[in-house]
Amino acid sequence: MMTPQHFKEKGRFSIDISMKLDAINKPFQEVPPPDEAVVFLRQHVGLVNQPLVKKGESVEAGQKVGDAKGDFAVPVHSPVTGTVKTMRQVFNPISREKEQALVITTEDTDLPSKEYSVGLDELNRERIIEKVRESGIVGLGGAAFPTHIKLSAKNIDHLIINAKESDPNLACDVRLMLDRPESIVDGIKLMARALDTRDIVVATRTEKGELGNFEELLRENNIRMVWIHPSYSVGSERLLVKEVLNREVPSGRYPPDVGVVVHNVATAYAVARAVLHGEPLISRSLTFYSEKTGGRNLWLRMGTPAGHVMNYLEISPEDVERVIFGSIMMGNSIPDWSVPTSKYTSGITVFTPAEPDPYRRTLPCIRCGYCNTVCPVDIYPQLIMEADKKGDRERLRRLHVEDCINCGLCSYVCPSTIRLTGYLQSGKRRIE
Repeated sequence: MMTPQHFKEKGRFSIDISMKLDAINKPFQEVPPPDEAVVFLRQHVGLVNQPLVKKGESVEAGQKVGDAKGDFAVPVHSPVTGTVKTMRQVFNPISREKEQALVITTEDTDLPSKEYSVGLDELNRERIIEKVRESGIVGLGGAAFPTHIKLSAKNIDHLIINAKESDPNLACDVRLMLDRPESIVDGIKLMARALDTRDIVVATRTEKGELGNFEELLRENNIRMVWIHPSYSVGSERLLVKEVLNREVPSGRYPPDVGVVVHNVATAYAVARAVLHGEPLISRSLTFYSEKTGGRNLWLRMGTPAGHVMNYLEISPEDVERVIFGSIMMGNSIPDWSVPTSKYTSGITVFTPAEPDPYRRTLPCIRCGYCNTVCPVDIYPQLIMEADKKGDRERLRRLHVEDCINCGLCSYVCPSTIRLTGYLQSGKRRIE
């Protein structure tokens, strides 16, 4: 599968996808639950949840343990059956700050069996959206945007399913399409019903025929699949809308503003499991890579500490220089192995001492402009960096820092090894 060894990008350079290719043909391994699950109260873009349980209280796997009032609130559920040990501040690799998390001691590793099954024809828009929200579903492509908010959009004429999985170290979405195609298609149909649209496009960068049963199920359900050129940056929502439908999403706007909603294949799977089978979002797929293990596709509970995954895969601390959660292009390093996974965590990549952080030692900017050349949304990272250093909010707005998609390409090509992405993220926060 996927014979090209690189993604070709704007600016005449390539991104090595050997990590992805190493994992693509490996089925999911289910990681046993940890002795203690560490569950962030906020695992989405939006409001911080309040705890619904107290220290010493017994909880069941799938029980709602945190929620808040408001449109941008998404509840969290216990990933295990056990007892609430404590609530403490834990480093969150997304916000880069310490956030509230429940620590739950595992007493039963099994998931409770529930007699729950609903037919697709029994569901209307309101019931689908309500069930998605109550089940804690968020975008599983890495952004963790509340799915019920997207499904509540009006005047949508196209639903695009992002099956492209652009990240060079991730293969779990492709594996999901190969192993569990029926539930993904059910989820796509539920999303289309909630959005009241029949125009559905599944966008992938695989070759025709590579996804087997998934492609056949799409044809049977009159869902169109398009094969787009293999590249990293086109995985972004706005660029995908342009690539698939030739519609421009204006600066400062979003795909629903032009009649389009984009969802990830893993999100579609989670929607089907929640709405049709009553399963809240307490586990997810991710791709793990290390030099020792190669690529692995794992299925694990949210709140699983990194150290538990390392022990399961028999990786020793002396073999590790740093660990990145998520995409190696967009993700963040974690300070230690106690950091837990969450709904955001699409990947875990381990680097050895022979692979030091390239951004640890930076040189002065030489103003070569390469970062500006490769930017897929045509903004100017080098100028934005300068404006951010000066705290110049007005110039940051004129440079449209808000259009940055956090792809990391500017940092990737910088000959001075400057982590430009950090300045762009800082600039976006300055103008909020």
